[in-house]
Amino acid sequence: MSLHRFQLWRALRKKKMETSYKITLGLHITSGFLALLCGCVAVISKKGGKIHRGAGKVFFFSMLGVCFTSVFISIVKDNRFLLLIGVFSFYLNYAGYRAIKNKNLKPSVPDWIVLFIAAANTFFMVYSMNVILMVFGAICFYIIIQNLRTNIKTIRNQSLPALAWLKWHIGMMMGAFIATATAFLVVNLGSWKFITLPEWLGWLIPTIALTPLSVYFSRKYTAGRV
Repeated sequence: MSLHRFQLWRALRKKKMETSYKITLGLHITSGFLALLCGCVAVISKKGGKIHRGAGKVFFFSMLGVCFTSVFISIVKDNRFLLLIGVFSFYLNYAGYRAIKNKNLKPSVPDWIVLFIAAANTFFMVYSMNVILMVFGAICFYIIIQNLRTNIKTIRNQSLPALAWLKWHIGMMMGAFIATATAFLVVNLGSWKFITLPEWLGWLIPTIALTPLSVYFSRKYTAGRV
């Protein structure tokens, strides 16, 4: 291949990559907005009702779009932070939705694969020595331990607490919602001139604010029920 043809090939390849990036970024933003909107509807609507189920399903697929586009964008832009957060969010979203489809919580092969990926991702989050990633890595580590304990119990045919699947669903889906709320806050924080906050605080506010709500829902819909 001549030098001119090689340069032309590189230019065309770069242009295609830029076009792919712009399309993916558009899908990422659209999916994120849809996930945030439907997540809010699912949170405030009657649990188990038609609106909640419909909004929850759209939220799940929108979050898949957010996670997959995050991976592509992180590779193109060499953004390891985005990659790790994207995989973390995917784990929460996947596990929360699976609890509805697999109420006995007995793990399938895909469940084990996702758990393994989440564990590896958690290692790199902590290893990054980035304060934000380390905090989320610690949270994910705790979740993975609970996930692993549940898996072992179901494999051994040991009994689980009543409505364990519902508790798992609420906790994980609320975690995924917190992830998309966090992304929205961080992306727009700089444009809100009337608010001055450290960047790291913007990453943690949704977790601090919404975790009690997750605990509340879990207790309300599972405590004392058989």
